[in-house]
Amino acid sequence: MAQKFHWISEIGYWQDADESGAKIRQLTGQISMATNIYCEDPACSKNNRIAVFRTTSPGRTPGELHIVDLNEMRSCLVDTDMTWIASFPQAYGDLYFYCRFHENKWEIRKLCFFPLEIETVHTFFQDHLPYETLGSASPCGRYLASYHTHPDDTYEVVVFDTETKNEISLVRSHEFCNPHPRFDRINGEFVLVQHNRGYRRVNGVIKKFEDTGVTLVLFSRDGKSKTILPVSRPFIPQGISGHEAWLNNKPAFIFSTSPADLPYDDGNRCGNLLIYEIGDQKPHVAAHAPETYFGHVSTSACGGYWCCDAWHWKPGDENVCAGCSPDIAVGSIKTGKFAFVCKVGGFWTGYEIVHSHPYLSADNKCVIFTSTRTGFPQVFAAMLPDGFLENLDS
Repeated sequence: MAQKFHWISEIGYWQDADESGAKIRQLTGQISMATNIYCEDPACSKNNRIAVFRTTSPGRTPGELHIVDLNEMRSCLVDTDMTWIASFPQAYGDLYFYCRFHENKWEIRKLCFFPLEIETVHTFFQDHLPYETLGSASPCGRYLASYHTHPDDTYEVVVFDTETKNEISLVRSHEFCNPHPRFDRINGEFVLVQHNRGYRRVNGVIKKFEDTGVTLVLFSRDGKSKTILPVSRPFIPQGISGHEAWLNNKPAFIFSTSPADLPYDDGNRCGNLLIYEIGDQKPHVAAHAPETYFGHVSTSACGGYWCCDAWHWKPGDENVCAGCSPDIAVGSIKTGKFAFVCKVGGFWTGYEIVHSHPYLSADNKCVIFTSTRTGFPQVFAAMLPDGFLENLDS
């Protein structure tokens, strides 16, 4: 439906980063919590417009959807009564799907970044949230991946077809809590799903009962095939952290391993940021950094770079993220070289909308991240200096 949007400038200027000389720009400044997540599938269009969620509460209270135009450095309110919990970004695509509560029922809406338009895709005649995770939209924009929780505390990972309005069940189990379903960035024929082995939900709280190790499973979009990937125990001594992102136009993804485990040594490099290509026997290390813990990871629109938040790490210290905010690093897939861009700043909490979730803009000119350096979360951009990425590739 055609709408008129009122654009405003919220930009703020911070001191350049000591680490790289990157210019730090604050993109949001209204008195509300703002976040731009999730970095695994960046909600950033091909022409550098990003989706920003605003709320006055860190919980699931419906909030506002804003767009920030990185080229013009301006923003606008596009919708209200939506939730980021049940949203479906199309990685570096022109579409962003989200759930909105309207007239006592939930609906899925589709935002087109350019031209800026919104339409309702489907209406659920129910007053409870239909989907319960930060999901994923396929490259074609037809399919959405998310999950339901059932009364018996099982989790069902599903794919919703926006054309037929049908749902396909990929898996249902107690151990598929927080599954992070992600479509591949080739044709969207596969969904990468996090399998939290040894975990169960009891009275609404997820608890660990066995130290089996979190792993990743590859499902076909139609639910007819399932492949357990050799990215965790028993194939390698580590479990995954739960943060992973596909590479563009490649049957491969990058992921971080658990802070409770030692760095992974593949014989050439040692660290906790790994790359796995479908069909390989084992993953290999993306960046040799045995004393750096990489957490939330993303990959660029071109597929040549990764971006991640990072902490100084005493291997085996699973509380590495407690008490301090991380730095942001960018690395080359081709060479394995990486460099730090800036500090996130502020404080770090247990609720996700405060986490940095950094990623590169579609044109690779800046890193987008969330920070509490103002006192509560706002969205920032670190403008990369000339030659930064070229130095990583040489």
